[in-house]
Amino acid sequence: MTIQNFNIYTAKGYAGDLVDSGPRVIQTGVLTSASAGFGKGMSRDSGTVAKGVALGGTADVFAISQREYNHEAGVRPSTGNDTVYLNSQSVSLIRQGYVYVQVTNAAVSAGEALSVDTVTGVFSDAANAGTGNAVLTSNVVADEAGLAGDIIKVRLDIV
Repeated sequence: MTIQNFNIYTAKGYAGDLVDSGPRVIQTGVLTSASAGFGKGMSRDSGTVAKGVALGGTADVFAISQREYNHEAGVRPSTGNDTVYLNSQSVSLIRQGYVYVQVTNAAVSAGEALSVDTVTGVFSDAANAGTGNAVLTSNVVADEAGLAGDIIKVRLDIV
C-alpha cells in the first residue's frame, strides 16, 4: 500500500499567530505607517489619530501585530507570508500574552529578553541591541529557544 505524506500547513505557527487560547489583552489600532507585517513590534503613534499605531517598537513595546486570516494569502498554498496591514487599516494588536514571532539575526535562548528594531519592528537576540536601530525590550521575553529565522513563542507584558 502506498504511504501518503501530508506536509501542507504543518508548521507550528506563523509570525503573529496566537499560541493558545490562554488569557491575553488585545485591542485594535489604526496603522499610521505605510504597512506592517504580522508578528511585528508596534509603537503607539503620538499623532492626531486616536488609537494610532506605527510599525517599529521601542524599549517598551506597545503591542505585537496579530495575524488575521481574513487577509488574502500572497501565494497558494500559503507560506505564512501573507499580505500585510496597509496604511489607515485597522490592526489587531496583542498587548499582553503569548504570541509567535520570527527571530532574525541570531539564536535566542528561552528566558532571554529580545531586542526590537525601532523601524521595522522585527525581533532579534538581546546581543543585537545597540546595533543599527535595535533596542533591548523590557517586556518581550522568549519563552522558547530558536535559531535565526525560526518562529518562537514569546511573552509580551504591558509596561
